[in-house]
Amino acid sequence: MHLGESVRVGLTEIRMHKMRSLLTMLGVIFGIAAVIATSAIGAGAAEELNRQLAALGTNTVRVRAVQIEGSDRLAAQKRSPWGLTRQDVGAIDEIVTSVTATAPLKKSTVRAFADGRTLQAEIYGTTAALPAIVGYRMAQGRFLTMLDNAEAKQVCVIGDEVRRTAFPLTDPLGQHLRIAGQYYTVVGVLAPRSIGGETVIKVGNVDRNVYIPLNTLYLRLGTENDPRADQLDEIILKVGSDRHLRESSAIIERLLLRRHKGVRDFEVLVPEELIRQQQETESILGNVLLFVAGISLLVGGIGIMNIMLATVTQRTREIGVRRALGATRQDILGQFIIESLIISLLGGILGLATGYGLAYLIKLYAEWEMIVPLKAVIIATGVSGGVGLLFGLYPSMKAARLDPIEALRTE
Repeated sequence: MHLGESVRVGLTEIRMHKMRSLLTMLGVIFGIAAVIATSAIGAGAAEELNRQLAALGTNTVRVRAVQIEGSDRLAAQKRSPWGLTRQDVGAIDEIVTSVTATAPLKKSTVRAFADGRTLQAEIYGTTAALPAIVGYRMAQGRFLTMLDNAEAKQVCVIGDEVRRTAFPLTDPLGQHLRIAGQYYTVVGVLAPRSIGGETVIKVGNVDRNVYIPLNTLYLRLGTENDPRADQLDEIILKVGSDRHLRESSAIIERLLLRRHKGVRDFEVLVPEELIRQQQETESILGNVLLFVAGISLLVGGIGIMNIMLATVTQRTREIGVRRALGATRQDILGQFIIESLIISLLGGILGLATGYGLAYLIKLYAEWEMIVPLKAVIIATGVSGGVGLLFGLYPSMKAARLDPIEALRTE
């Protein structure tokens, strides 16, 4: 019997027993779907973590102010009333030699306006070092300079969403934003960051930010008479090498604890360490899911073997007739192996479709891109074929070994 004829007979057999064939395929379908979905989750998570790392900056340490709540608040404020300050930045620069750059950040609660419209923007005071630390790129103009900060100039750099909202039809450079009743000249526009989702460390939507010189924020936005005017919300630090990240973060934490008299009114965060921990957790989860997928494929293979053995019993007389008409044992063996392969490959195709559907649903839920690697598709297809070949071999050999005379006597 030719290959084409064997395939036709196999497809006819499947069509004649649709429900039985579908139930036989379920284990393969679920197993392949699990492989595809797991691969999509793993690749998508890796891409997401790389995106987060790019958004947070490589080799960075973030020190954030923390509000102490509860019964310890009053005692803590007596010992260390000022929180994070610019003096802390100076101490870190002086003592922690592995830190190559620091960028203080202070958020203002005032609003920004353009042409009388309130902008959905966050105002931050910072210094010229910020772009190099976190990897900001300029779409137009420049970032803040040391001179801007030293002279407390009324200039600003805006995110891409602010540009689109405030100046949709005009060149934003040289235009003005009104912040707390004062006008600030736009000197630069940040390139879109596209980091709308959550990161391991919450950074908000950078495209909505407006950056002004830190000294300008202190002097011109109503904080010059505030006894807490030197306070900062965050300090972002660049470490020279990723080998020194953990050591540097520990030194920074000990230094600040000593300066703050043992009060933990701050937290030290290392984005790369948090991302690495998240990667390890997701890797373990991925291995567990692949193990479950393997079990599903094993169950699917056993189901194929079971149904093929039943098919051999049902078609014993047919086998006898074919042998009597000249079919060899190799013909019978090939026929049943091909039928087993067709069942498993059809299950694999349905599993691929189901896996892609699951990946899409996960994408909608997780709000990050699901990536199905081509390698996973090739492996899944090969595995489904291998399951059919492996578990269909014994029933096929049993069919081929039937004595044609005894087979013809079977009713």
